[in-house]
Amino acid sequence: MAAHRTPSPVVPFRRAAGSARFAPRPLTGAVAGALIVLGLSGSPALAQGGAAISAQARQAFDIPAGPLDQALSRFGRQAGAPIAVNAELTTGLTSPGVSGQWPPAEALRQLLQGTGLQAVRDPGGEYTLRKAPAAPASGGTLGEVRVAAPALPTVTVTARGDLAGALPAPHAGGQVARGGRMGLMGNKDLMDTPFSLNAYTSELVANQQARQLVDVIANDPAVQLGGPRSFDNFYIRGFALSREEIGFDGLYGIASAEGNLLEGIERVEVLKGPSTLLNGGAPRGTAGGAINLVPKRAGDTALTRLTATHLGDGNLGAHLDLGRRFGEDQALGVRLNAAWRDGDVAAKNESEDVKNLALGLDWRSARARLSADLGTSEQHLDRARGVFFVTAPSLPAAPGGDVNVWPDWTFQHKEHRFGVVRGEFDLSDSLTASLAVGSSTSQRRMLEAFAVLSGADGTLDPSASGFDERNQRDSLDANLRWRFGTGSVGHEVVLAATHFRADVKTFFPTINYAFTSNLYNPAVVASPGDGLLDGVRVQQSKTRLDSVALADTLSLLDDRLLLTVGARHQKIRADAHHWLTGDFERRYERSRTSPALAVVFKPNDRLSYYANYVEALSQGAVAPTIALNANEVFPPFVSKQGEVGVKVDWGRLTTTLSAFEIRRPSGLLNASGWYTQDGEQRNRGLELQVFGELQPRWRVLGGLTFTDAKLSRTESGLNDGRQAAGVPRWQLKLGSEWDLAAAPGLTLTGRVIHSSAQPLTVDDAIRVPAWTRLDLGARYTTRLDGRPLVLRAALENATDRRYWDSVAAFQVITYAMPRTLMLSATMDF
Repeated sequence: MAAHRTPSPVVPFRRAAGSARFAPRPLTGAVAGALIVLGLSGSPALAQGGAAISAQARQAFDIPAGPLDQALSRFGRQAGAPIAVNAELTTGLTSPGVSGQWPPAEALRQLLQGTGLQAVRDPGGEYTLRKAPAAPASGGTLGEVRVAAPALPTVTVTARGDLAGALPAPHAGGQVARGGRMGLMGNKDLMDTPFSLNAYTSELVANQQARQLVDVIANDPAVQLGGPRSFDNFYIRGFALSREEIGFDGLYGIASAEGNLLEGIERVEVLKGPSTLLNGGAPRGTAGGAINLVPKRAGDTALTRLTATHLGDGNLGAHLDLGRRFGEDQALGVRLNAAWRDGDVAAKNESEDVKNLALGLDWRSARARLSADLGTSEQHLDRARGVFFVTAPSLPAAPGGDVNVWPDWTFQHKEHRFGVVRGEFDLSDSLTASLAVGSSTSQRRMLEAFAVLSGADGTLDPSASGFDERNQRDSLDANLRWRFGTGSVGHEVVLAATHFRADVKTFFPTINYAFTSNLYNPAVVASPGDGLLDGVRVQQSKTRLDSVALADTLSLLDDRLLLTVGARHQKIRADAHHWLTGDFERRYERSRTSPALAVVFKPNDRLSYYANYVEALSQGAVAPTIALNANEVFPPFVSKQGEVGVKVDWGRLTTTLSAFEIRRPSGLLNASGWYTQDGEQRNRGLELQVFGELQPRWRVLGGLTFTDAKLSRTESGLNDGRQAAGVPRWQLKLGSEWDLAAAPGLTLTGRVIHSSAQPLTVDDAIRVPAWTRLDLGARYTTRLDGRPLVLRAALENATDRRYWDSVAAFQVITYAMPRTLMLSATMDF
């Protein structure tokens, strides 16, 4: 609150007998702030008065630094005490957060450190926030715990730089963050971001029992699955995003090229639209958006957390999460995550064996921040669900999700190892330099029955195929950030450089083994033999992407207007080799300077209009394995996006409405079985997203996307005007969580996912029917032997709906998982 304003009076809340809800008196103006009430009926310990609180056992709290009203809301959920917030005292105030095991009253006192506020309970049972006396000798009490005693030292929280330890605070509800990494622009608040961005938190990952990226992406209305769930292939705004171009802490080439595990991940950030200016050239050149994984870091309080899991028909697992800080001022942090899962999943006879180890280190001082991430993972899947190449004249009904048409000799074995080091240095108060380098190796050995769906009655003509592939990648990102002013205009100028190199070697065995089966009555067939994958890998491709970018974000009108102008000069070199012999075939080289322009206008702190125009040079497409020219590399191409949108922060709830158009060259599988680049695909769409709290106990997350994906400039105009294959016009994803006041600690969850019909073939002769999925769940937060315990249960596809769920490629389709039960128990020690 500005110093010249009259201090706001203390405004008490009164609780009606037997009620956990409170009605604040009318606001006295537009002065922002907050007044909280700890609902007595929502917390048995508080309801029993002071003696109960003073003797109460410690509870686990994990509340990051951020806006005070959000910290208080999270405190209410984690303490089991409903909180009503009325903006009267706290707008503009931030909390240092609290983490670890604390009595609730002490945790609340820590949340209020440095805010100039105190929590007071008067003899009438009213709980209020008010300004703390300037130098109190004693003060009001919260129960028997004196919270107006001499204040603890003020904690100053900073969020400069790009390190994961300086993440934007969670939004109300805790499921998404208030911002995320915007590449060379650094971490930005969502209201200052001229793009559509969702940053899903580790709280969401834990509560939804997410194991892979597909489980997190199930919340995003602009993203859909692009293949079997064991791989991280997606469509963003109707354009394919390959698992090879998922970022890790801002670097391409570090995340697994064969499917990522989430135990060591703090946040999953999804950015919509071409991101070349922000992140550099993507390995496969996605035009629809980008996904970035943010690694976990140690908090200021020691963490020891153990989670036990059960999935499907007996897949059991455990996850250990350890965090510690050491040294003077706790400068050194160590975060270790170790996980294991093994056993059958929900699909019949499909099993999964997973091992994952991730180590995050960081060191911080007044002028430097260093970090390192190391990891290794291994996944083995037997009879893993694959894809169907459809040649039938019509698409038969999807089989039951528990049907497994793949023989018992099919398998996938995937390994991934990576290492990243990053340093950020404040050269002066206005100049910061950073450098990150990393390397990774992904390997996959796979023997499968490639299934051709040839009959409308479900007839399959599978053939055995396999490969052994090794993908070695190196990545570098460096930037120099300079903040200065020219008159009333602020500037943040960034000079950035990126380097990416990938070397892929593969062995494709020749296996002459075919058989006949049926989608609804799979055949039992013998193995095609042993040692089929023991050949020597040959060179498949070599890729090198280099870029230099310069951007300036201008701040005008007291930061109400933010204008970003920039360009990135890219150079792409791709060497293509014969997919069987490894012989060098051709090299593609192209360079281009791609401009970008983005603007944000904020009439007030709650409203943000934005617009952007981005061009991007991308590596050429690679022909899919089903094509006669499988793995052929095509020349680089340029994609373009224009977008406008508005974001409204309603206090506890935020909505985003955006309209976009993206154009890029299109590819198709022609009638002769060859993959060719033919014409242009133009996707226009509208996105509505919502996240946060409708009420203190009611959280929502999701939205609705409409996409009009059309082909143009195709050969002889044959497919002009057709809807692009694999892009539904409508996609709805809406989830909700409800904390039951009548049963403190119990939360009910639900989610609806709907996809409209979409073409499977370029000529639109075959369409994938619309489908709807319902997920249900519950979790219960309690204590066992004085330790916090969270029990979770969820039913994915609760109605056991049978449907085709994704178009993985041209005329390639997958079907959905059956009803899947997930259980977990998490305890802090």
